[in-house]
Amino acid sequence: MPDGPGAASRSLEERLGHSFADPALLRAALTHPSYAAEHPADAPHDNQRLEYLGDAALGLVAAEHLLLTQPGWHEGRLTKVRSRLTNEAALARVARRIGLGPSLLLGRGEDLSGGRDADSTLADALEAVIGALWLDGGPEPVRNLFRTAFDDLLREAVDAATEINPKGELQEWTQRNWQDHPDYVLLSADGPPHLRHYRVAVTHRGTVWAEGEGTALRRAESAAAALALDRIRRGDIPPP
Repeated sequence: MPDGPGAASRSLEERLGHSFADPALLRAALTHPSYAAEHPADAPHDNQRLEYLGDAALGLVAAEHLLLTQPGWHEGRLTKVRSRLTNEAALARVARRIGLGPSLLLGRGEDLSGGRDADSTLADALEAVIGALWLDGGPEPVRNLFRTAFDDLLREAVDAATEINPKGELQEWTQRNWQDHPDYVLLSADGPPHLRHYRVAVTHRGTVWAEGEGTALRRAESAAAALALDRIRRGDIPPP
């Protein structure tokens, strides 16, 4: 059953780190459309409009945080990490972390079918709660929730994005400066099947930028990309 009003709602506010000046906003954020349909007098508003606002607010706060904390990242990487932080699985994980499911107001059928722990329901509700936070207190409560409830996800996403990935970095640079991508050409594959040796060239619009070698094709491509990045940093491959 949902927490409902009173002490349980105050407990959720504690987990959110915000005391609502307008408790009706939080109640609306927790109201699934199925509950509103079954109880129109008790719940005149469901959480879909707040979900719309929360989606935009979370995207803005995540973008702001990444922009301020990752000054060396370019737009492509910033966008990928923000998407990883705000997709359905990530939002459902955060919703479970703050114990959002028990507080939701669901219709009987939705509740009996397991909607209270469904990723889509939890993600939508979290976005609605974020929208309610924004309306009630502005951006700061959303920033606080992002810093606390999203901290594990944020570390994982940043760590994954900063792993050595020369092919990804070269792809970002080429896309940003040339609006296209580099190509990898297999020059040779020598040796027996269990001990192959590959040589690859990374090219752009027919121009060879660098060559790389390795015992696997992906390693040869990464080596070629790393050498191309070195040439870019030295200014040997200037942008247009």
